[in-house]
Amino acid sequence: MKGICGEQLNNCMLLGDCENSEHGTELPGDFIGEPVETESGGGMGGSLALAARRIRSRQVHSMAVRTGSAYDTLERPYRHDKCRGRWAKSADFYFASCTHAFSSLIFSELSTFGILHGGWLLFIIAYLMGMLFYSLPIFLIQAFLGQFSSSGTISAFRVAPIFKGIGYAILLLNLGTLTYYSIAAVVPLIYTVNSIHPVIPWMSCNNSWNTQECSLHENYDVDDYRVDPHSTVEFFRSMIASTAKGSTSMSISWSMLIGVLSIWLVVLALLLKPVAFIGKVLRCSCVLMFGFFVAVFLYLLIHEQVTFDTLHYYWMPQLDSFDSILATARTALLMAGGALGPGWGSIITLSSYNNFRRDAERLSIWVCLTHITIGLMGLLCCNVAHDHFEDHVGMMPLHVDEKHHMQFLYLCFSYLFGRFTTTPNLWAFLFFGMIFLSELCALIIQMMSVITALFDEFETLRSRRILVISSLVFCLTASSVYFCTQLGFSQLTQLPNLAVFTHLLISGILVLMTTWVYGRVRFQCDLQFMLGKTISSFKIFFIRFATPIFLGLCLFQLTYLFTRDRIHDVLIYVSQGLILLTAISYMVYKVCRTNGDWRQRLQQCLAPHDWHPVDADNRRFYEEIMGISEMLVIDANANTT
Repeated sequence: MKGICGEQLNNCMLLGDCENSEHGTELPGDFIGEPVETESGGGMGGSLALAARRIRSRQVHSMAVRTGSAYDTLERPYRHDKCRGRWAKSADFYFASCTHAFSSLIFSELSTFGILHGGWLLFIIAYLMGMLFYSLPIFLIQAFLGQFSSSGTISAFRVAPIFKGIGYAILLLNLGTLTYYSIAAVVPLIYTVNSIHPVIPWMSCNNSWNTQECSLHENYDVDDYRVDPHSTVEFFRSMIASTAKGSTSMSISWSMLIGVLSIWLVVLALLLKPVAFIGKVLRCSCVLMFGFFVAVFLYLLIHEQVTFDTLHYYWMPQLDSFDSILATARTALLMAGGALGPGWGSIITLSSYNNFRRDAERLSIWVCLTHITIGLMGLLCCNVAHDHFEDHVGMMPLHVDEKHHMQFLYLCFSYLFGRFTTTPNLWAFLFFGMIFLSELCALIIQMMSVITALFDEFETLRSRRILVISSLVFCLTASSVYFCTQLGFSQLTQLPNLAVFTHLLISGILVLMTTWVYGRVRFQCDLQFMLGKTISSFKIFFIRFATPIFLGLCLFQLTYLFTRDRIHDVLIYVSQGLILLTAISYMVYKVCRTNGDWRQRLQQCLAPHDWHPVDADNRRFYEEIMGISEMLVIDANANTT
């Protein structure tokens, strides 16, 4: 029999040495009166199990922790929400995790300018390294936390309760992101709806918003610093950015406003449905997106006559400085982070609806491979769209500069599809419809992360589910209206920098918590118990050492780029300050509410509290294994030791 962990699990659960306890074996609180089970086999195993339980009872009683949340005090167990539901099919987790592979981030200017700075070769190497050292390990850790505990982004931190402040920080960050994230879904919706018109509006100068300077030029003088605004540019200014002539900072785009209200109504209707129904919607949406993208990709290759010669010019690095390498690495890392889903901690939420025995390791690999495939295909599309736009309309940002990170996607691709000779409306509808579905799914998943965290952590809110969800949607809808104005829309430009920095910071804390604080052996044993197979120790050591080193280098690189580019955006400082302040405040609060010296207090706060599967059978099996001081690992060829 292989795969048996050598460390005793009593060391994983005991909060201190039993000799320090001055109390008896009576259990406090809700545990009073519950008999202590003994091992049915009797003998030495039963004695060890009984002794372990008595020691844990005395330790629990010695922890004179004041009333807090349901599981922090250990006076009563964490109460699982039995109405939270599960996915209708096991594949729903995979499809939900892949919906973000088609987001606007994949088709943004970041990847294209990364190629321009470092070439295809350097960008692909950096992208694959980001997937291997960052996205895949963090995806597996988040999937483990969610699937093992069947909990959201706050309650899952009972594996090491002192870090639960990170869960609250994730909740606040997701709420802050949701105030504006609907805009990312509204913009492609506007392009999708307008592509239905017989004459595509952004390819005409006969619209009410067009100025006398509107142009449909297909050629321009490269040496001229001024080019008349193209119809695609004026459409973006009027319908999206509200920067047309005569507008003010508070000018609002009515098409954006109507889109925001419509999208939030759809999100509200879906969130009131069971999780199984939401999973079906995400699954169908992902299949549609994949079909749309494959059709657009193949037609684009045929129509633009893309060959290997097209890629040859950008293949080798064209580096002019060390900063070019750093810029390429940053954009590749940002794309690789897309595999972790929208917002923060979304994989924890999605995996919490999995069956306990779902193979999260295999799913992690398949999701990352899917993101790599779609990402590289999207990279080629961006390359073609960028070259086509600069060949006919103008250079970015010399001739066309709307000072917004969305300009590349919606100017280049709208012009590219408008120039298609066969059914341009169809291809524009499929492409922008795909991005709309992806951003809508991202909005739904982020809302699921918020409400799942709230309902799992606070029992009193579960009976008010409809009221809580409706109130959240109403408040977020009201806050989204601000970003329909010219000023609000212009403030979305630094969000990619904000996302990648906070993702790296939180990911580093997750690695520290699971592989160092909780422990390598315990983490490996829990993974093996959950997956029902042996996990190589090399994989655990890789996550424990290689991933933190890579994350540290990435944080250093981003800090250098922010300093070099003098990026002093308030959102970045507020978000990082929020994470640190929330986490440190909760750590201080947690330590101060325990007894003993500082060493004992830290031991109590770092020990896992009520960490077990919520399913009765799996929990009983898990606790029986822990009671005999050894960890059973289910091997492919045997079920017992």
